[in-house]
Amino acid sequence: MDVVLRLTQAAADNGQHLVTARLTGLPGYAEAAFTSQFELSITDEDRERIRWYLEDFLEYPLDPAPMIAASVEARLAEIGTSLFKLVFADEEARELWAGVRGVLHTVRVEVASDVDAAAMLPWELLRDPRTDRPVALEAGEYVRVNVQPAKRVAQPVAEDAERLRVLLVICRPGGGDDVPFRSVGALLLKNAAAGKVLDLTVLRPPTFAALSAVLEEAHRTGQPFHVVHFDGHGTYLPSSALHAGGGTAVGPIMYGLLSPAREGSHGYLLFEDPTTTSNQQLVDGPALGALLARTGVGVLVLNACRSAYAEAAERPRTDQTDDVHALVRGYGSLALEVSDAGVAGVVAMRYSVYVVTAAQFVADLYAALLAGRTLGGAVSTGRRQLAAQPNRSIAFDPRPLQDWSVPIVYETASVTLVNTKRDTARITVGRPEARVTDFGARGLPPGPEVGFFGRDETLLALDRAFDTHRIVLLHAYAGSGKTSTAAEFASWYAATGGLTNPGNGMHGPILFSSLEQRTPLVALLNQFGAVFDSALEDSGIQWLSLSDDERRDVALQVLAQIPVLWIWDNVEPVAGFPAGTPSAWTPREQLELRDFLRAAGRTSARMLLTSRRDEHDWLGDLPIRVRLPRMPMRERIQFTQALATRHGHRVTDVEDWRPLLQYSDGNPLAITVMVGQALRARYTAKAQIEEFVARLRAGEIDLADADEAQGRSRSLAASLTFGLEAAFTAQERAQLALLATFQNTVDVDALVGMGSEHNPWALSALAGLTREVGMDLLDRAAEIGLLTVIGSGYYSIHPALPWFFRQLQAVDAADDPGKDGRLRDAYSFAIGSLGHTYHSWYDEGRRTEAVNVLRVEEANLLHARALARATSGWSAAIGCMQGLRTLYAATGRDAEWARLVDEVKPDLIDPETGGPRSGLAEEWALLTEYQVAIAIGRRDWAAALRLQETLVAHTAQVAAAALATAKDRRTETDRHHIRNLAVSESTLGDILRDQQDRACVTHYERAAQLLRATGDRQGEGIIAFNLGHAHMDIPSLRDLDQAEQWYRRRLDLVDERDLVGRARATGQLGKVAYLRFRDARDSGNLDTEMLLGHLNAAAAAYLQVLELLPADAVPDLATTHHQLGIIYRSGGEYSIAWTHYQQAIRLREASGNRFFAGQTRHEVAVLLALSGRVGDALLYANTALDDYASYGAGAAEDFADLQSFIARLTAPAGPTATNAP
Repeated sequence: MDVVLRLTQAAADNGQHLVTARLTGLPGYAEAAFTSQFELSITDEDRERIRWYLEDFLEYPLDPAPMIAASVEARLAEIGTSLFKLVFADEEARELWAGVRGVLHTVRVEVASDVDAAAMLPWELLRDPRTDRPVALEAGEYVRVNVQPAKRVAQPVAEDAERLRVLLVICRPGGGDDVPFRSVGALLLKNAAAGKVLDLTVLRPPTFAALSAVLEEAHRTGQPFHVVHFDGHGTYLPSSALHAGGGTAVGPIMYGLLSPAREGSHGYLLFEDPTTTSNQQLVDGPALGALLARTGVGVLVLNACRSAYAEAAERPRTDQTDDVHALVRGYGSLALEVSDAGVAGVVAMRYSVYVVTAAQFVADLYAALLAGRTLGGAVSTGRRQLAAQPNRSIAFDPRPLQDWSVPIVYETASVTLVNTKRDTARITVGRPEARVTDFGARGLPPGPEVGFFGRDETLLALDRAFDTHRIVLLHAYAGSGKTSTAAEFASWYAATGGLTNPGNGMHGPILFSSLEQRTPLVALLNQFGAVFDSALEDSGIQWLSLSDDERRDVALQVLAQIPVLWIWDNVEPVAGFPAGTPSAWTPREQLELRDFLRAAGRTSARMLLTSRRDEHDWLGDLPIRVRLPRMPMRERIQFTQALATRHGHRVTDVEDWRPLLQYSDGNPLAITVMVGQALRARYTAKAQIEEFVARLRAGEIDLADADEAQGRSRSLAASLTFGLEAAFTAQERAQLALLATFQNTVDVDALVGMGSEHNPWALSALAGLTREVGMDLLDRAAEIGLLTVIGSGYYSIHPALPWFFRQLQAVDAADDPGKDGRLRDAYSFAIGSLGHTYHSWYDEGRRTEAVNVLRVEEANLLHARALARATSGWSAAIGCMQGLRTLYAATGRDAEWARLVDEVKPDLIDPETGGPRSGLAEEWALLTEYQVAIAIGRRDWAAALRLQETLVAHTAQVAAAALATAKDRRTETDRHHIRNLAVSESTLGDILRDQQDRACVTHYERAAQLLRATGDRQGEGIIAFNLGHAHMDIPSLRDLDQAEQWYRRRLDLVDERDLVGRARATGQLGKVAYLRFRDARDSGNLDTEMLLGHLNAAAAAYLQVLELLPADAVPDLATTHHQLGIIYRSGGEYSIAWTHYQQAIRLREASGNRFFAGQTRHEVAVLLALSGRVGDALLYANTALDDYASYGAGAAEDFADLQSFIARLTAPAGPTATNAP
């Protein structure tokens, strides 16, 4: 651009900022310059709030975070406006800007600054108060410039660039658990201009050593890459974090370090390094910049978090050394360091950027570059698009985020990479000098009609597998999308250089062969020959004149020279499918196929096989195996939205569709059929979709499936029928038809129980079925795709199974539930019995095992409960309730549990007496237990006490006879009644303890005595745990030594398998350690070593708890994060405390417990107050007041404490460390 406004920032002698503005090239204006000197106050609080807004807000956008975010957005605008007014302060400067304002879209704005001042002024926020628009969004280009790099190299010349050569480095050291593999890469290939002017190569493997080799080779051949694009992670670390041994521990990860550690804080990129256990290597700016400059790379693009981050100096400095390059290396911004090494342009991120932001920005950046824009202009275009499309979907619903200022570009001069005026060549892939061959992709099936979505974890696994292996097997159950995923991977791999011969630049083809029908090796070789026939004829080889052995040898010779990706789809029939079914291939033909694969594995070919099973019996250890997982919910939603668009609909409320997407089990083919049918029926309301799902579960809906002639990839029936007739007898098919009653999963023990003689409604079709025979039946059903093996006798059910059996009319061969309901009753009885069993496991200390099973069985428990209620089968219904009670309590799903309890109250409670209905005393007692627990959760102490005293009286009356019986003559029923009384006494103690009533100890002691009488050690352990609470929480009993003894007693008694029980006891020992710290601190004890000892012991205990707890133990996880927040706040680690508090709030809101969420918000208010952020502290405190207010008198004390805290917070003296709740 001809018009340039350069803003040069320096330091004045008095510590102020000195900014010189120089305007050149403006028609009608002579070259003009002016200088301003000023101070701009950007406090540490401002910087932290801005960082929070850009990095953390969308992960935890819970109240009052949106209000704080709005205030940060206002502050960003205020800072930008203030900076503008200070820079253009005098009349001369304002006149100069008046001339620029009208043509700003044609102006290149350059910001040059002293090294350590680069982060002091947020130049990207500069805002014209007259238009109220950021200058960075209005200028044609807005760049940071490095006018004196340490090394100068030739700039890329657009006239020499017909095509843009990009080397994409995708680093995912975390594998499938990392950010999506193709979050950026796929978008580049979708760009309309990419096919004309983009040569995109993906670095394989993504190591720094491979990067060096590829760049050196490209430079040697005279075709250096224009752009190296790093898509991965970055970090900014002080030298104190680096260990002398060559690594640094950051959180739970250990990074390897490429270069020797330097003093000061520096930016690093995380490359993959498979030679280390962590698969990570830190690479700094000088090392990367030197490599890029040496190999002629003009531009580095970094969508890595904090790649442009550096800590701001407190004030401008005038005492800097004259060696500006030494300052750059000491200053620590990776982007500046790379620029200083001689790289013409560097695009980087100032903060930890969200993947959605990076993907959107990078797509717009390259679209502009490929259109011939300068690098600075392309970055400006990307910023403008971020501002124009601010909605970001992270952990919650889309929310606007003003993150357009995060991308920063550094240039040594204006850079244009592509000449769009010249004729462009066809797209090539791989090495820059490569030629497009005529081989192409042969026989590759079309992708899904609505497009391919996600599967990044699988595409990453396949890509990495081919880095080190030549034969890969992709396996998954029916309808999971194996074929479409294989085809998508092949297209991606070819389009990003995976099939480019590094020696001659030749591009290999993609071949696709289906083995669904008998296809011996000679037939596959003939498909291969048809692709290469012309090339072979040029070499004097007549393919059709060759013998079978000669064709095999020629094919292997070709594969040794040309990197082919050959997909063998649906190979499961080769060895017989299902297992035991005779194969259409002879043993010799099977061996020929395997031997050819083994030989191909020593060539340049990549062989990708797909199957429903792992094919270990046929192929042994020959392939590396990749399992295709279920489609995650995020991708199911995207897929559904695309299906809706195709049907002329628009899915706006995703939550309405979630029941159907959960039922689909992430099966793409099932989603296609089921969502399509719902859309055609114009179901849009949540109630309609829930009813649709209920009918699907019952097999009452005829799905509009594709014609079976279209094959297994399009037809559900074809996919499920494959192998059914050959694998099962008529009796076995009748047994399998019963699976249509199960929901989501089937447990072999439940199936056996439905035919057991102990089941009053035993089914004749299942009579005599043993666990071993049942598992064999279900294993074979899994092999053909009707089920998926979970393990230990559990299987997930294909979502179309009820419809499938109804369509085949196989259910007629089984007991007909329409005649006498035996199937319904047998199923309900079996599932209810399992519910009782799993609840007992939990009480016995097998908590982790019980909850894991209950997660799997939840849908069956709900279904059986509903069926049993409909026929007053209360034994089965309560058995299901017991299992659900255990699951929901362990996972914090209080609201769902309360709804289930409310539903059965009219069924079990006599409306006149409030006691049990006739014959339902035991069920009524359990219901009363449920009601007491709910009242405690709602802090309704009066209701809880009244109900529990009633229950204690009832259980005492029931247990009276058992207690009067001699111990050695008591039956299991007697011991059951005594245990019930002990539990009732213990719960009464809990209620009294929560009200600070020391009488709770009496009830705990009674409970302990009763449990000892029954030999219940686990029950005794729970009493010990509660006594620890009493001696810690009740002021008149407080004795931390005594509390610790009780908690250690609990640890001694807890079952080794009970990880949750061990975690809870360990956490309480951590709380004892924290209270000892607090007591010592509050008493004025200044023994630092002792204080830190208590604090570290507390932190260590709770961190151990996090390791013990399962991911869905929501209430326990919330408590643990809350306590860790308190501990880290007390230790002055405010940023770590903040993260734990936010996790706690999220978890507590997820479980619907506003009281505990209010407690954590109260803690956050204290943290913010101590950080000097009083305004934000008040927002959190007021939101916490609303939380407490919803509990009325049950939270009166906490409400009053918080009001007192607010009063102290607003008092002139300000907050102190003792204002904690």
